[in-house]
Amino acid sequence: MKLLGKLAAFLLLLLTLIVFFLPKQSLYYEAEKLLKDQRVILSGEHADDTGLQLVIEGGALYYEDLKVAELSEITLTPWFLFNRIAAAPFTLSKEMSSFLPPAIDSVSLQYTVFDPLHVTAEAAGAFGTLSGKIGLADRRMVFDLNASKQLLGASPFWLRQFKKTSEGVYRYESAY
Repeated sequence: MKLLGKLAAFLLLLLTLIVFFLPKQSLYYEAEKLLKDQRVILSGEHADDTGLQLVIEGGALYYEDLKVAELSEITLTPWFLFNRIAAAPFTLSKEMSSFLPPAIDSVSLQYTVFDPLHVTAEAAGAFGTLSGKIGLADRRMVFDLNASKQLLGASPFWLRQFKKTSEGVYRYESAY
């Protein structure tokens, strides 16, 4: 039993050291190149490897030369068993604020090996809360929106894509 405990402690230490010495900044810049091919650009940011996480501070997000948002902080957590990208808080540009309320408190995407076929997404802001799953195998997305009174009062055109459930939650389902 002692041997099994030592082996588990060794494996945990090995995994922690691998994550700590993982070249997170290099991986981030490679991912940035891949996003550029999709016409998504993050500029003016500063990346800082804190050991177990990569923290990206500041910057602006652009899509096809259209400024989408001003970012405060993005945290990338690559722990192999649990991976997460979290952005909090950020402000949408004037062009995008006609689609959503301009202040978004948080957005996070999580992937875990315990549910390898799905990415979990969550967001919160003046629009309410949004939670959902993105299926990697079946290529389907399902999002549930608990809309705020502010969002319902504005009645944006994209809310028509959501179907209201019997619980009062707005659901969006799509294939990609």
